[in-house]
Amino acid sequence: MERLAITLVMLSSFAAAQEKVTYDDHVLPLFQSSCLNCHNPDKTKGGLDLSSFTGTLKGSSGGKIVEPGDTGSTLITVVRQTAEPKMPPEGEKLSNEQIDILKRWIEGGLLENLSSTARKASKPKFETTPRTDPAAKPDGPPPMPADLLLEPPVVTERAAAIHALAASPWAPLLAVTSQRQILLVNSDSLELTGILPFPEGDPVSLAFTPDARYLIVGGGVPGKSGITVTFDVTNGSRLLSAGKEFDTVLAADIRPGFDIVATGGPSRLLKFWNTESGALTKSIKKHTDWITALDLSPDGVLLASGDRNGGVWVWETESGNEFHNLRAHQAAITAAVFRADSNLLATASEDGTLRFWEMNGGSEVKKIDAHPGGITALSFARDGSSLTAGRDMKARLFKPDFAPARELAAKLPALPTAAALDAEGKRAFIGDVRGIVTAINTDDGKVLGEIPGNPPAIDSRLNELTTRISNTTDPAALASLNATKKHWSAAAINTRALEARRIALESASRTEETQNAFTTTADQITRQAAALNLKRGEREQLASRAETTAALDTAIASELDALRTTESAFEEIARSIDSNSRLAHDKKQEAAALTQTYQQALR
Repeated sequence: MERLAITLVMLSSFAAAQEKVTYDDHVLPLFQSSCLNCHNPDKTKGGLDLSSFTGTLKGSSGGKIVEPGDTGSTLITVVRQTAEPKMPPEGEKLSNEQIDILKRWIEGGLLENLSSTARKASKPKFETTPRTDPAAKPDGPPPMPADLLLEPPVVTERAAAIHALAASPWAPLLAVTSQRQILLVNSDSLELTGILPFPEGDPVSLAFTPDARYLIVGGGVPGKSGITVTFDVTNGSRLLSAGKEFDTVLAADIRPGFDIVATGGPSRLLKFWNTESGALTKSIKKHTDWITALDLSPDGVLLASGDRNGGVWVWETESGNEFHNLRAHQAAITAAVFRADSNLLATASEDGTLRFWEMNGGSEVKKIDAHPGGITALSFARDGSSLTAGRDMKARLFKPDFAPARELAAKLPALPTAAALDAEGKRAFIGDVRGIVTAINTDDGKVLGEIPGNPPAIDSRLNELTTRISNTTDPAALASLNATKKHWSAAAINTRALEARRIALESASRTEETQNAFTTTADQITRQAAALNLKRGEREQLASRAETTAALDTAIASELDALRTTESAFEEIARSIDSNSRLAHDKKQEAAALTQTYQQALR
């Protein structure tokens, strides 16, 4: 009975092991039947070699194709043929069963073989179910940045044109596109409160979620790549990315339920992406030119899109079916924006007209000839008032009933490219081709100040403030300058502390990766030692029968050499772990010290 119990345990363990999907046992045979003709060491099409575990994890010339736990990885989207390039490019695509094997391999942590250790998911799990009504005012204080980096990752001599502005629907917060970064500015004080790096290229479109907590950014590198990234504005974290394209994303928005991202751009295709898997779920071919404007209704039911040919469509987001085809504009659509109640859509065009459409029947309720020569920017406030700017170098404000309120700027300093109204409709912001945002009081049209699109480095700010302080004698001005310098000095300390923390975390991550390599190498040594012992046993049996052992001696010598090589690598990894562990500890200590210094400076 005891022997039977042991046997059952062994069979149970074997069955459990067999449930694991590994590269050696399942993925490589799949690649051999469908992929290795183009992706092997002799013919690495796209820089991708799938014939080895290391080559598969390394990825292609475009980057990694698999990430542990991420079933929306490039590998899955291309074999599903929901994204370009479609794989395989010819012949039958992979079956659902084969795709399921790849998904289970990814979900299981990209195991190389049954002895491997699963890799941890590299993408944070994002909660797709909203905790509150997305259109309702958030509980407590409105979301604002806290302890975000203020050191710009990119500093340029001249600013680029402002592509987009977005005002938080509840907080005094303005998002501004810049070169490879997004600036978060307090719309009351006009002070910079945070910077969101966007290394994927230049951001082109911005949209806050109705609860004001998240900001979706679309952009990329023209003619090469595009993507959307959704940020948490309170801490600057990148929650999810979706919509990997082969050209810049010109317009993007995310549904309040955080389940769908919609994108548009030069491909003329309106695309819906699943945020959890990253997969393309719908691709709508209706627009006849670049999609230049896109907006999801705050209730998430409808999506409006406009193109460079003057076409405007409204779609049902759940099904992707056409809801309205709004025919009226005679030139490129520059904006399509839903009112906060989702019942009214405003569209602006280079034909100079601003049009309002009710969503029940899709009829036009108002047409305004707002700017001769063309409207370049449009924004809705939460109360229904609207702001436009145009090629006539003017900015105009309209009441919720569409009546003209006032002309905010009779002559703007440069061609306007973006516009936004703050949450209360009290301030208008106009971005222009110079890369400057002008803030205007909506009550009297008075200019309140300017926001530069290329903020200087913190050290440059401090040097300038030091110079101004030394040249100032007025007590009030001096007190103001000293307060500003104290603020930026604290920002410099905070930046160093955050950078030290980032380095410490990266070091800890590298240590964990080294430990995983250590475990893998230990498994390899165990297997090689077992093979060596087996060959030694065979040799002893042959020797006892006085048979030749020359061939087996050679095999044993080869195994010994391999074992010695692997043991050397094992020792090197052990040293690396020890080194990295000490480095991580040192960096954590440094981060703690800098944080303490920062807190003392604030006091």
